[in-house]
Amino acid sequence: MADDHSVAQEPRLRRGPGRKVVYPLARAGNLEYDRVLFFTDAVFAIAITLLVVDLRVPEAVEHVVAKQELHDAISSIIGFAISFAVIGIFWVGHHSLFRYIKAFDRRLILLNLLFLGVIAFLPYPTQLLSVTSTKQTAAVVFYAACAGVAGLAEAAVWAYGTWPRAGLGPPVSAGLRRYLLLRTLRLPVIFGLSIPVAFPAPTVATWMWALIAVAGIVIDRTAPFAPAEPDPDPESEPGL
Repeated sequence: MADDHSVAQEPRLRRGPGRKVVYPLARAGNLEYDRVLFFTDAVFAIAITLLVVDLRVPEAVEHVVAKQELHDAISSIIGFAISFAVIGIFWVGHHSLFRYIKAFDRRLILLNLLFLGVIAFLPYPTQLLSVTSTKQTAAVVFYAACAGVAGLAEAAVWAYGTWPRAGLGPPVSAGLRRYLLLRTLRLPVIFGLSIPVAFPAPTVATWMWALIAVAGIVIDRTAPFAPAEPDPDPESEPGL
């Protein structure tokens, strides 16, 4: 006889036809799932905040020449703008992915942590890029490599999270899966292509990063699949 005090099991998801039933660690609408996403948002917020740490006006205000200070800060402001845009794109992309991924298991949590680890690290290559005025090959290559790894990690989150056998959400069409994978992979592809360009022309390589926005527009206009609002999870509570 079952124990009257036993804890109710989590809602079940299947890995696929004929596969065994599994119990994800956290599902949409539960506190554990929300904690993972809250933690993710916190890491993004901290990373963006750290970008401005080096944007300081000297304490000896009476000796500050505003025009000279602004001139000296141009490289830091450019570095901040680049990383703010890059981290912002990653955050928007992550938000889009989890409209369809409705649960976490250990593998997805580890992939998400890998992604967040690179995001949290981005302020360092940003500072290196700023102090070299985007004119040194090593700084540009290092930044592109770090951002590219972040993009690959985010793509891995999407690929695994929507893998039918993982059972972490309602089925998504092949077109939607491909569309969001293309949008996610455009970042590591463009950052990767900029690395060989950085050796002869590091400044040109940084201008190549603007192609990320262009690639997004091209994918939106040419992809055969236009994403619609995801169907509500029938197992989640109303309003969650």
